Amino acid sequence: MISIDFDPEVLSYTDLLDIFWSAHRCDQINSSRQYMNGVFYHDEAQKKTAEKSRAEAASKQGVEVARVQTSILPVAKFTYAEDYHQKYYLTRFSEVRDVLTKTYPDGKSLADSTVAARLNAYLGSGMKKDWSLFVKEIPEFGLPKELEGALSKAASGMIKEGE
Repeated sequence: MISIDFDPEVLSYTDLLDIFWSAHRCDQINSSRQYMNGVFYHDEAQKKTAEKSRAEAASKQGVEVARVQTSILPVAKFTYAEDYHQKYYLTRFSEVRDVLTKTYPDGKSLADSTVAARLNAYLGSGMKKDWSLFVKEIPEFGLPKELEGALSKAASGMIKEGE
């Protein structure tokens, strides 16, 4: 499970659901609860929105609503994954991961880190993002100089590869 903090003035719950359903087959099942398919809600309004979006996704995907395997559930206690699961794509860049680990010494602080999330997203996208833009963002994060340097070096390498 992932937990997403969002500003509904910028991105709505409906927008998040649209993104989710666009990358998810609602008729696929995973036999392990650890990897179950689910959408979570905080209140009755979100529940109704999620249920409506599930039905719309099923229709778009040509799936009967009765065959939908994605659960709509209330938010309960959130448990962070083990440290080695946090920011998986960063493991490909040990120099950056090492500095991030010094800066964010536990899995929770790494998981909650905006810069780690941004970098992990860049790396997880198949590295087809605008790395020049990322390099421009780095100083805005207020990071230690060692981390800024490691990130700039890694990103500069990605820029050269993309040329």
